[in-house]
Amino acid sequence: MKVLFATDGSPEDQQARHFVAAASWPAGTQIELFGVMAPVALAVSGELLDRNARDFEHELDYLATSLPRRDATVTWRDAVGQPADAIAARARAMEADLIVVGSRGRGPLATSILGSVSAGVIDRAPCPVLVARRARTERIVLADDGSVGAATAAAFFDEWPIFGETSLQVVTVVDVGRPLSASDDAPMLYSAGERLYIESLDEERERARQTVAARAKGLKPRARTIKTCIREGAAADEILTAAHDFAADLIVMGSRGHTGLARFFAGSVARQVLLGATCSVLIARGSAQLVREREHPTPFGVVALA
Repeated sequence: MKVLFATDGSPEDQQARHFVAAASWPAGTQIELFGVMAPVALAVSGELLDRNARDFEHELDYLATSLPRRDATVTWRDAVGQPADAIAARARAMEADLIVVGSRGRGPLATSILGSVSAGVIDRAPCPVLVARRARTERIVLADDGSVGAATAAAFFDEWPIFGETSLQVVTVVDVGRPLSASDDAPMLYSAGERLYIESLDEERERARQTVAARAKGLKPRARTIKTCIREGAAADEILTAAHDFAADLIVMGSRGHTGLARFFAGSVARQVLLGATCSVLIARGSAQLVREREHPTPFGVVALA
């Protein structure tokens, strides 16, 4: 397994470092610490730039040597550029299976792993991205809409040993948007629309029930305990509320999703979850090594993971 840990060495990055240090990585895992110094104004002196660069390199070297080795090898590399672009490019170059980032940075002369940068990394990344806000992953919420993106997220949870034995809650969200309000001119039209709305909502609720039940059944051998949860409302808000109520350490979700239910794997919703969560967030994307081509049954038919 190849892991790219994008860090700036700041105190705000501490939880991400704790996660990388504590995770049960598979034997032979290669972890690369990657630091990006953002471009600075020309007014900054060359001497100051050189000194900051040396300090940054020393800090990366110290962090690399201080991480527990066990069955993993740890190296480091630095670069100058726009953080999101540089991190995504490095992940492609090393064929990373996972990118780990913190959620905050420390200014213009170091990597700004802020929410916007984390979101930018996710938009560009060729592999899953974990925004680490907590060291542990004992309680996990898996957001599921029955889509290929959700199946990919579930496959990562199922296959990655870094999660160990966890308490899992599978959550899906039903969009309950109301039909147009009745008017004096078209009461019969509104009545017909209301009936269609109720029928459609009942279908979506049943689809949601099947979705979480099928996913929970498939993942039952992997989790210590497993629960299902169906919520109704705005997708991002409901996922965040479910994570809060479950005291989740980690939210796992895909980056794109199904057109039914709440459509909650559209990039904007994933971004809202990323920026609104107080726990870690894993956005699953395709990985050639860990998502093998296999058939995965869902209530919507057979989805081939790739």
